[in-house]
Amino acid sequence: MPTTDTKKVGYNFGARGWGIVGYEVLLLFFMTGLTVDGLNTIVPAMAEFHGWDSSLILSFSTPAGIIALILTMFWGKFIKAIGLKKTTVITLFAAAVSAAAYGNSTTPTMYLITLICMVTLINAFALICGMSITTNWFPTKKGIVMGLTTIGMNLASALVNWVLNFFLGLTGNIAGAMTCMGVCIAIVGVITLIFVHEKPEDAGCYPDNDPEVAKMIAQDELGGEESSLTYIDVLKKPIVWALGVGYGFFGLATVGIMSQLVPFFMTTRGLDLKGALTMMTIAALIGCIGSWAWGVLDQKLGTQQASFLFGIWYLVGIVFLVMPGNLMYIGLFMLGCAIGGNGNFAPSMAGFVFGRKDFAVSFSVMNTIVGVVRSCSFLALAVTSTMFGGFTVPYIIFGVLALIGGVIIRVLKLKGEYEG
Repeated sequence: MPTTDTKKVGYNFGARGWGIVGYEVLLLFFMTGLTVDGLNTIVPAMAEFHGWDSSLILSFSTPAGIIALILTMFWGKFIKAIGLKKTTVITLFAAAVSAAAYGNSTTPTMYLITLICMVTLINAFALICGMSITTNWFPTKKGIVMGLTTIGMNLASALVNWVLNFFLGLTGNIAGAMTCMGVCIAIVGVITLIFVHEKPEDAGCYPDNDPEVAKMIAQDELGGEESSLTYIDVLKKPIVWALGVGYGFFGLATVGIMSQLVPFFMTTRGLDLKGALTMMTIAALIGCIGSWAWGVLDQKLGTQQASFLFGIWYLVGIVFLVMPGNLMYIGLFMLGCAIGGNGNFAPSMAGFVFGRKDFAVSFSVMNTIVGVVRSCSFLALAVTSTMFGGFTVPYIIFGVLALIGGVIIRVLKLKGEYEG
C-alpha cells in the first residue's frame, strides 16, 4: 500500500493535477513577492511618492509580519466553517483589495494597517488555503509536489522586482503599480472560482492521480471528512512545537542570510552593488533547482530524513560561503539550493503527520510557530553582527542553527497518517 514516504518519484499528476501545481506556484509567487522581496522596490517607491522616511516604513514590516502570522493561523477555522474553496476565493479577493489599498496609502498609519491586512490575506490564500488544496490533491506525492510548487518563491525572488518596475513605468507611481498587482490577484480569484477544485474527487480525479491511493484514503477517512482537531488540541501536541521550532530555525537562517546577502558580498567580498545583486539573483535562480531537488529527496527518503540532511547541507554551504577564494562559489551554489528547499518541508511534514483532514488546522498552527522563530532573525543578525563586527560569524551561527533544526526533527518519533 502506498505511504507518504514512498520511494517512488513520479510526475504522472494528470492534466488537472499539473494545473494545481502551477496554481500553487502562482500563489507562492505572490506571497514571497509582495511580502518579502518586493519590498526592495515598494518601500523606496512609497517613500519617494509620499515623502516618507523609508527606514520608518520598512520597520513596519516586522510588527506587521508578527501580527499577520497570528491572524493567519485562524483562517484554518474559516476553512472548517465555510469550506476550503470559499475561504480561498474570499482571501484572494480581499487580498486584491488590500494590495491596492496598501499601494494607495496616504498616511503611515494607513500604510501599516493595510500592510497587516495584505500580508495576512496573502499568507492565508498561499499557505493555509493553497497548501491545503495541494495536500488534498497529492497526499502521498507531497514531497516532490512541494518541491515543485515552492519554485514560486524563488521565481518571486528573481522576478517580482522586474514586474513591479514594469507596472511603475506603466502607471507612473507605486499606487498604480500596486493596484495592477491587486488586479492580478483578483484575476487569480476568478480563476479559482471557476476552475479550481479543493479536492481531486470534486473534479472527477483521483488523489495523486492514482486509484489505489484513493482506495487507501477512503478507508482511512471512513469515519468522516471533518477535521477532528481544534487549535487547542494542536497547541497541546509537543510534536507540533518541536517541528515548529526545528523548521523555524531553517527559516531564521534563510531570512537572516538572504536579508543581508548583498551587504555581505559588498563588505566581506569587496563586490560592487551590481556584482552583489548578481550574486543574489544567481542564488535565487539556483533555488529553483534546489526546490525541486529537495522535493525529490523528500519523496525518496522521507521528509524527516531529508530535513536532517538539509540542516547538514546548510551548515556546510555557509562554511564554504565565508571561506576565502573560489570556495565561495561552492557556498553560493549550496546556499541557493538551501533557500530553494527551505519552504518545502513544513507543509510536507504537516501533510505526512496529520493527513488531509487535519492539515489546515495543524499547519496553520505550525506555520505560526515557524514564523515567530523565523522573525527573530533580524534581532539575531543585528546583535551578532555588532558583537563580531561583520557577517562571517553571524552566518556561521545561522548555519549551526539550521543544523540544530535538522537534528531536532531527526530525533522525533513520527508516524504518517497514511502509512500502511
